[in-house]
Amino acid sequence: MKRLLFLLTFFLSPMLVTAQSPASVSIHVKEPAGIRRSAFPATARVSLDRGRMSDSTPARLLLNGTAVPAQVTPTAHWPDGSVQTLDVDFNASPGPNESLDFVFEYGSGVTPPAPGRGLTLAELGDAIQVGNVRFSRMGQPLMASVKYRDEAIGSGANGFQVTDSSGTVLNLADATDLALVVVKRGPLVATLKYTGTLLVGGTKTPFTMSAEMPSSKSWIKLSASVDDSARRVKSLALTTPLALGPLPWVWDFGTARWTYGQLRNATDTVTFTQTSRGGTAEWAVTTNAGGREQIAESNTLSRMPFGGWAHVQGGKEVVAVAVEEAAGFSGVVRMTQSGGGDARVELSPATPSTRHTLTVYEHFVSTPVQIGAATSPAAILAPLVVTVDPK
Repeated sequence: MKRLLFLLTFFLSPMLVTAQSPASVSIHVKEPAGIRRSAFPATARVSLDRGRMSDSTPARLLLNGTAVPAQVTPTAHWPDGSVQTLDVDFNASPGPNESLDFVFEYGSGVTPPAPGRGLTLAELGDAIQVGNVRFSRMGQPLMASVKYRDEAIGSGANGFQVTDSSGTVLNLADATDLALVVVKRGPLVATLKYTGTLLVGGTKTPFTMSAEMPSSKSWIKLSASVDDSARRVKSLALTTPLALGPLPWVWDFGTARWTYGQLRNATDTVTFTQTSRGGTAEWAVTTNAGGREQIAESNTLSRMPFGGWAHVQGGKEVVAVAVEEAAGFSGVVRMTQSGGGDARVELSPATPSTRHTLTVYEHFVSTPVQIGAATSPAAILAPLVVTVDPK
């Protein structure tokens, strides 16, 4: 018995000592793009030694000595149950190229601030409601509803799609072992994670798909990755059926020329296609109105490739679409929008790959759009740089 007590004291002593005094970690935020930010989402990933913190340890985030709202989510644990890694989610408002220094404190004597208002998450029978957005548990349709003002989701293809080398199209509903986990419940950030396996060209192909929403912005970050050891995946796409009110709708793409136009009828379409190779990129915008297809604008062998974003604006709402991989992607980037609402973002690599990723932000904003670049596509695609001092 004495030996057992000695061993328990020896192994638990780091936790007991830690509990007597607060510990802290320095977190630094840098604005990288010369854009003033307002309550911009940021995440710090903190690693801790064994026994330093439990799931119930009080914690807070300080800026200039004042506690600011933060959401702390343990992401991994040591064998003894103590926290090994955690995410600290918070909002920051740096000026252009400004740096801010935060301090994350945890342990005895730390008084967390009262939780602020933010996202609420409700688990329903066949869906999960996160704020103004409803996600299907089956992943198809993925976003069953987006309602900040009027309903912005219509009927049609809705979710991630995998196309194999034979042209067969698969979606999350085709997974044999689809699972959904709520990773973060808010109030500052809510994250859902879908996992499963698709049978691609006869080969079991695992995938991961996540949907993430911050409370301070009206965007949805949708990320998918597919592990394709057999190299049978031809492309990865996200489809969203938009309902933005009566036509015409205005569209524009993030080219160096700020290419724009209108969709006047439900059958009208506009497609942006960029093919990148060896540091150069060819792109073209093709419209189809009344059955007549024509190139509206093109840029051959430009060294100023596509910026990775587009807008489509109806009478009451604007949706900005930003593609994280577009800037450095080797292959074909294609974005299509129809007057009937069908929107599609697709990446097709230049050569077969063992891993495919696609990350799309869909930012829903009511009109008239506020002037400013605080949450422009350029800002979304240049997130705040967050670093954590080593222990």
